[in-house]
Amino acid sequence: MVLSGCGQPEPPPGTPALVIQSRVIFVEADGKTSRAVPAEPLRIWAPTLVGDIYGSPNEGEIVPVQLKKDLTFTMDLNGAGKMLEKGLVPTQFSQKWMAIEPADARVARVLPFVMPADNIGPVGVSEWLDERSGAKLMLAYVDRPARIRGDIVYDGRSLQFDIEAPEAGYFWIQQPEGNGTFRAAPWPDKVVLAVFPGE
Repeated sequence: MVLSGCGQPEPPPGTPALVIQSRVIFVEADGKTSRAVPAEPLRIWAPTLVGDIYGSPNEGEIVPVQLKKDLTFTMDLNGAGKMLEKGLVPTQFSQKWMAIEPADARVARVLPFVMPADNIGPVGVSEWLDERSGAKLMLAYVDRPARIRGDIVYDGRSLQFDIEAPEAGYFWIQQPEGNGTFRAAPWPDKVVLAVFPGE
């Protein structure tokens, strides 16, 4: 065992994939066309939704995020799961056609917002995007291996959920374009936090 100078064991090294190096971009509704960045100073607030993956946040920030002037930021999730688990609640999906297996698995989702530095009103709708493919992503967490299932026809779209998380921890969910299936996604090489026009 390697000991530090104070005689205490050094903490285990973090998992590099859990350190998200990203940046904020402003895009039009198509997710591709850039739009003007607000002139005012900005900040990121990244609270958590526990017990569901849809809805408003009901827990605070597990990992505070510092947004730099060039709109880059780092979100280090190493160790965050242990802190998050203290606030997890039984899963009760607001969408009744969704289910989780096993039923006692607990789920959460990180919901980032981009806001003025001195205000609490978001400057748009924030979505994680895979920088390479442009696919919309959700950053979620489960406390054990689990599967989320369901299907619905909504607003003319046929949507299925077949999200399998093989182990406890943070993972990404890829959202389909139009009709399709929500699935767990491989950890992307690079993500951006895209701000779409407000609804």
